[in-house]
Amino acid sequence: MTYRLKRSDKSTEAALRRIAIEEIDAALTELDDPGIELHEKVHGLRKRAKKLRGLIRLVRPAFPAYARENGAIRDAARRLSGLRDREGMVETFDKLVAGGRLDGFEPVRAHLVAARDRAAAKAHVEEDLAAFRLDMLGLRERARSWALYGGGFRPMRRGLQRTFDRARKGRAAAAEAPEVAVIHDWRKRVKYHWYHTRLLRPIERGPLGRRAKKVEELSELLGDHHDLAVLDTHLAATPDLPGGAETRDALRARIAARQADLAEAAQTLGARLFASPAKDLGRSWKRWWKSWHRD
Repeated sequence: MTYRLKRSDKSTEAALRRIAIEEIDAALTELDDPGIELHEKVHGLRKRAKKLRGLIRLVRPAFPAYARENGAIRDAARRLSGLRDREGMVETFDKLVAGGRLDGFEPVRAHLVAARDRAAAKAHVEEDLAAFRLDMLGLRERARSWALYGGGFRPMRRGLQRTFDRARKGRAAAAEAPEVAVIHDWRKRVKYHWYHTRLLRPIERGPLGRRAKKVEELSELLGDHHDLAVLDTHLAATPDLPGGAETRDALRARIAARQADLAEAAQTLGARLFASPAKDLGRSWKRWWKSWHRD
């Protein structure tokens, strides 16, 4: 468990640098591991990038280099997004039809697999991975001298509360207008709050450990909703889909029904997780921080 604060960190600034470098080094190790299958590797590298963005978002108001570094990490991850989206559609399709027969949808799965394999076979994949490496090496060098305004809990509190408040508002917006774009935006806010909970878990392991599991559960519900939206968009935009319009309509009906179930479950869980105002959360976590340091 490297993605967390430690008592041994000399300062919040030192923790920021340490965690960032550990995540970057882990990404570089995965990048060089020949035993990791390409799609799994790309998925892992994109997760590392998201964790890095979550880390710096926690201290965003006190981090003068935030805009530059957030943009650099985002752009590095985007290099790998096309390949990951293709693999993700196969995985999402398999979840959609799991537990029963393919019901005549085998040609559609073959179509998705073929599109994924064509994307993986293109020469630019290796170039994109090489460029990602350079991006990470540059980020690592800069991370060694990252600086924050202030110390202690203060650099984290505003970022923590801002992200929580956006996730809270995102839930309300998604309840009022459960559209794909609105739910996707809520998902991003929830994901960042999950990262922040993981980072700060050591200050009060019991409550924050339990919260992290629940927020992860919510993030997965919203993530499945988004993955289905990506698949649905692909199906709608593919005129030569095997099986024609009838097959497309049947799959899209399944997708819509599953998305409705996911949205309902997410709202039920989200209402509990984001019931209190952000300032209440900030006060509680600050008390835990102080107690952690006294102990």
